[in-house]
Amino acid sequence: MKITLRIHQRWQHGKAAWLLLLKSVPLLLAFLFTATTLLAQVNVKTGKSFINISRPGGGTFLAGDIIEVRATIAVNGGSSNDNTYVNSIRYNDTINTNKFQYITGSLRMLSNEGVQQATFTDAAGDDLGNIQGALIRFNIGGNATNANVTTQTNSTTGAGRLRRSDVPSFYGGTCIRMYTYQIQIKSTATDVALDSLIILNAGNFRYRIGSSTTDVLSNFQPYRIRIAPDYGLCSSSFGTNAILGEAGGTFGSGTVRNKAGGTTFVPLPYNRVNFSASAPQDNDYGVANNTSSDGSSNPFVAYPNSARVHSVWDIIGDHTGAADPVAGNAPTPAGNNGGYTLVINASYETNLAFRQNITNLCEETYYEFSAWFRNICRRCGCDVTGRGSGDPGYTPGAGNDSSGVKPNLSFQIDGEEYYTSGNIAYSGQWVKKGFVFKTKPGQTSFTVTIRNNAPGGGGNDWAIDDIAVATCLPNMSYSPSLTPNICVGNPITIYDTVRSYFDNYRYYQWQYMADGTSTWTNIGSPVGPVTPVNNAGTWEYVAQHTIPPASTTTANSGDRYRLVVATSTTNLLNDACRSTDIINAVTLNVLTCTPTLGTNLLSFNATLQSDHVLLNWTTSREAELLYFDIERSANGIHFEKVSTVNSASQYAREQNEYRFTDNQPNSGKMFYRVRMYNQAGKTTYSKIISLGRNESQFTVNAVMNPFNQEMRFDITATQKETITVELTDYYGKKIKQTSFDIQVGNNILKWNGMNNLPYGMYIVRLTGKSGKTSTHKLVKSARP
Repeated sequence: MKITLRIHQRWQHGKAAWLLLLKSVPLLLAFLFTATTLLAQVNVKTGKSFINISRPGGGTFLAGDIIEVRATIAVNGGSSNDNTYVNSIRYNDTINTNKFQYITGSLRMLSNEGVQQATFTDAAGDDLGNIQGALIRFNIGGNATNANVTTQTNSTTGAGRLRRSDVPSFYGGTCIRMYTYQIQIKSTATDVALDSLIILNAGNFRYRIGSSTTDVLSNFQPYRIRIAPDYGLCSSSFGTNAILGEAGGTFGSGTVRNKAGGTTFVPLPYNRVNFSASAPQDNDYGVANNTSSDGSSNPFVAYPNSARVHSVWDIIGDHTGAADPVAGNAPTPAGNNGGYTLVINASYETNLAFRQNITNLCEETYYEFSAWFRNICRRCGCDVTGRGSGDPGYTPGAGNDSSGVKPNLSFQIDGEEYYTSGNIAYSGQWVKKGFVFKTKPGQTSFTVTIRNNAPGGGGNDWAIDDIAVATCLPNMSYSPSLTPNICVGNPITIYDTVRSYFDNYRYYQWQYMADGTSTWTNIGSPVGPVTPVNNAGTWEYVAQHTIPPASTTTANSGDRYRLVVATSTTNLLNDACRSTDIINAVTLNVLTCTPTLGTNLLSFNATLQSDHVLLNWTTSREAELLYFDIERSANGIHFEKVSTVNSASQYAREQNEYRFTDNQPNSGKMFYRVRMYNQAGKTTYSKIISLGRNESQFTVNAVMNPFNQEMRFDITATQKETITVELTDYYGKKIKQTSFDIQVGNNILKWNGMNNLPYGMYIVRLTGKSGKTSTHKLVKSARP
């Protein structure tokens, strides 16, 4: 059916009309709307919602929180004669007094935007609201009489009637009312403990259409609320995303503005449509790289404007990979490749906007469930008199706000309410919302959902992108150093300090990798559970391992050691459920340390002269014949003898000076040391120094981050070089490896074949022949 833009714009405002948000505090809404009842074109929709007054910015539910319960009824269609009235309207509810305490004097009627219309006493028989014990009743509409829940129960006695033109009005075509009361979650541990499940009872509207004598019931369902700590979001590292499909929750990218086929993430009754002047409408969604009505990529056109959907929606791009995550990406010009974002036009129902079953999770592990959201409707409001934001005499909301219904989302795990986002006010920016929760022992899967909480109409139009379920990882730090020196045959103790916001990484295993190999091997048995200590808000403990003399021979120089940690012994055996420091490990530097000499090496330095290294060293007084082995290394770990210099045998001198020129032309950074020894084999080593025409054979100027189908590296080299590039996942498992021959100057390297990698965090390490390495954390995303 064709409609004018103005009529549609009013309907777009109108869908917001009826459940709206409390202006004095941001909301946590949760609506469950019944099917439409139709007689003589009269439409009735009802909803049951609740807001968490104690957490206006969003959060989990905790003991002591104050909840406002909201029952909403909206009537439109029909005419003004008696046969099209909605008659005998009343609302009954029952408080779960085992878990909630009623807040005295909190019975009210609000407009769709939360503006107070009437207050009621708790007492029976003096006005249209009444509470007695756990039972609540509101008598609703014209001709309604005073409420008494004890005598009236859920009968028609005292109930009134409504028609579309009654107030509060939504553009004169819909009457929307909210009947509310407040309850507090009990705070006694015996009543409400952490991780307990509490039930918010259903309640029901009852009404009749015209002359019908049959009640219509709302058939609301109870809400299941999980009491859970509010950890915020991951404060440390963020592991690989467990969301499968849609390029890891990013919705992919393309050159076509409207993504064909939509997404499997959004279940019915939402219907996928292409963006146009009047679409998406209520209960529609679109997936696009540009949210304009006609492909315009100018986000700054005036309000209203035909380039904007419904003349008022923002024109934006997606969020994935944005240089400024708050600003997001610009809308993609026609024909260009750009990332997709999902846009929901939410209606009165609390339909699911996202649902997926997540498998292959880790038990007793903290996960972050989050997404980025954006309110895209700046001027969708309608005041209580029925005037829209563009109408003369319109009264904006608090703070001169005319955005209308603010998006409000509920995050569920296996159908239980864990977190609500609070109001997402219009700001022209993206905001990240989510929470952290812990899997139970043996739990390796769950179903995650994001549900629309707000009522729709006149706002509640929002974009979502970068949905993620990922692990909160610990931070790890090795000591005494990453390259400790150790004399042959001596033991050495290495340490790793494990720090985390959570105290559940209590099990660990030391591993080693023999020099020249690529396999990590367990050392002994797993350790745990250990008891972390809270240090300034961070849980930490120190794991240690003593490397025995049998493992500190010259052949062990270059051996690597690392620690892996997990939340259980089962997780230690699973590569995907344990964590380690992917970038760093301890590398042994084993030295031949024989008894010291009576002569000391006072100085040792090097200079570069015409492509050759000149070494200079000085000794103290010499009392015997000495020898000086010149040793050279490409990586500072493995040394080979280049030459031997005999001592001068000038025993009367206080100091003796020596020099040596390396005949091998210098082609880059090299390491040198001097071994001074006597005929009996007593030995002293100099310090290690490095020198080269250019200390860095290659410099990584830039790495594409995030990457998609390929990786790109911008590298400057001072000489020809072969670079090995190794890609691992965030848990240290090597995924693939390649090598590049680079030339002197600037090199642009492309590594293809990344299409099938799942979205998430990766580590890439570039290593030159000299041993120089460059390590980077990268994100695989759907956006090139």
